[in-house]
Amino acid sequence: MNKKEIKLSIIKLIDEIKIHNDLYYNKDKPSITDAEYDKLVVKLKKIINENPLIELAENPLNEIGGKVSEDFTKFNHPSPMLSLDNAMTSDDLKNFEKRLKNFLGSSVNNIEYCIEPKIDGLSVNLIYENGKLVSAATRGNGKVGEIITSNIRTINDIPEKIDFENVPSLMEIRGEIFMTKDDFVVLNKSSGNQFANPRNAAAGSLRQIDPMVTAKRPLKFISHGFGQIKGKKYETYYDQMLQLKKWKIPISPLMNKSNSIDGLIDIYSDIVSKRAAIPYDIDGLVYKVNNLSLQDRLGFVGKAPRWAIAHKFESETAQTTVKKIDIQIGRTGSVTPVARLIPVNIGGVIVSNATLHNFDEIEKKDIREGDRVIVERAGDVIPHVIEVINDKKNKRGIKYKKPNVCPICNSKIIIDPEEVVIRCSGTYICEAQILGRLKHFVSRSALDIEGLGEKQINLFFSNKFIQNYSDVYNLRNKQPEICQLEGWGELSFNNLVRAIESKKSFPLSKLIYSLGIRFVGEKNALAISEAFKSVDSFKSFLQNLKANTSKVRDTMIEIDGLGPKAINSFFEYLNYKNNREEIIRLLNLCEIYVDKIVVQESKITGKKILFTGSLEKMSRAEAKNRAERLGAKVVSSISASTDILISGEKSGSKLKKAKELGIKVISEEQWIKLLES
Repeated sequence: MNKKEIKLSIIKLIDEIKIHNDLYYNKDKPSITDAEYDKLVVKLKKIINENPLIELAENPLNEIGGKVSEDFTKFNHPSPMLSLDNAMTSDDLKNFEKRLKNFLGSSVNNIEYCIEPKIDGLSVNLIYENGKLVSAATRGNGKVGEIITSNIRTINDIPEKIDFENVPSLMEIRGEIFMTKDDFVVLNKSSGNQFANPRNAAAGSLRQIDPMVTAKRPLKFISHGFGQIKGKKYETYYDQMLQLKKWKIPISPLMNKSNSIDGLIDIYSDIVSKRAAIPYDIDGLVYKVNNLSLQDRLGFVGKAPRWAIAHKFESETAQTTVKKIDIQIGRTGSVTPVARLIPVNIGGVIVSNATLHNFDEIEKKDIREGDRVIVERAGDVIPHVIEVINDKKNKRGIKYKKPNVCPICNSKIIIDPEEVVIRCSGTYICEAQILGRLKHFVSRSALDIEGLGEKQINLFFSNKFIQNYSDVYNLRNKQPEICQLEGWGELSFNNLVRAIESKKSFPLSKLIYSLGIRFVGEKNALAISEAFKSVDSFKSFLQNLKANTSKVRDTMIEIDGLGPKAINSFFEYLNYKNNREEIIRLLNLCEIYVDKIVVQESKITGKKILFTGSLEKMSRAEAKNRAERLGAKVVSSISASTDILISGEKSGSKLKKAKELGIKVISEEQWIKLLES
């Protein structure tokens, strides 16, 4: 390949890794195994190392964790929360130790390691001042996290106060918030199977705006390290962690030590044999140089410390037979093939279904009904078929053909040229899509109605208690019928009604998002709601759609960040009379309101303002909100009409163009002073 082709292949690989980073860190919905992700990373590293002259605008290998949510206040970690490099084989471990000794030189012959399980949860940083817990934050991007102190205080494992002598004046305690396998099963049953796995449940529970929701979740904490410590510090990591234990801060009961790579491998093998019996999910072991002065000497390279490495578990596999290939229809009509398997035990879990991803994957692997296959299960990722076992003795089934019509509603299946997936065209008649939208309506990210999850929606839909969104708010009239169902009584019914009634007041943007319209996520729903000054104007728009369409569409086009796909999809949804009538019913049943921004006169009233680069002192959402409250209009693209550009860290082409156009450029510090004035 020439230089241009190599760069294109690198960019394609970077985009793929970014998608998987977003799914794992930000959406808590990984779509590939850790092993598959690691292969992508190794491939990217290899290409970059072989082509050092190729310049890259961004490199996900230098990034830690995910982006910081705009729903929480930002927190600057006193010391970075680093990521870890991975080892997959014993040779990787030997090379790791070789690098350590080369860096340290002849002054060090023997290196002792501390070993801990790598818990599959959400990393947090706890700040103690004079023994008192003063703040807590998620890892975020490693430098800046999200403040979640109120939520952390609800977790019994984490002490509010360390009431012992000689406690350091400042301590950063790092650890993992997680949920045990048993607690996850109980929670999922009670909430209608809304979480895919324990990690998602823990992450979703911790990232709640309301700490009372977090308090109801069975979260646990185990420390796996520390950052700054101002006070007495031990010589070794192991001894420092034992001191944390004396202070009632939980540490792993499986923590161990070894002074050789062979010893590490023995401990690894022992943990693998016990893995299924460990009450929480772990996806490997972490080895750290035990001597803290050696850790300081080794420092870090890129986003990872030189003195630590994660030894990942191999994906667990088993052989079984594909009984049938079924089709699942998502709420947006996406058609996904699923393999129904003869149940098989994989790492202590009985697996009877496996995703086949898409129809290209079936064709590529030539998977047929009746085939003997190898199925892989890795951590929290849905089991999937790796390959077909060729058996020339037995005659294979017929080659699988993708469907032309939806198996649920018999509507034509269409191919979207912009996507890999194919879709059912029966958007408003397909029961699978209707059911999917109902589940989305009550889900965590939408109205978040406690106790009304997938299981309950399936039950109420099959009994025709819920067919439309508004039926959720009329369930209180179905007490005699619901209380006759298995598992239901007066107490559980009353609890459900109370949960529903508590979610009757919400902003218009939340209503628009909860409808499950394709391309209308939370940000687009908020942008769409900005086109309406009141709920009455929104209702009038629905009642006179033809007369109002042109005017409202023009208003939406002017809204910053709102693209044509979302606008077109929104109007396409409203073209169906039943959809408009259902929204009006919700407006009458619930207390919907439009967030109003109170504007005060200021030096920036009427000015067009653009933010570029990353801000350290406040989130982008807060910065935009404060600008709008002072009467400014925040825009997303630069033009000659832009009045002020606020330039944060890593500002790029927008800063350059602003200088070319002679636009006033100020720093974040100057911006804050402007706000204060």
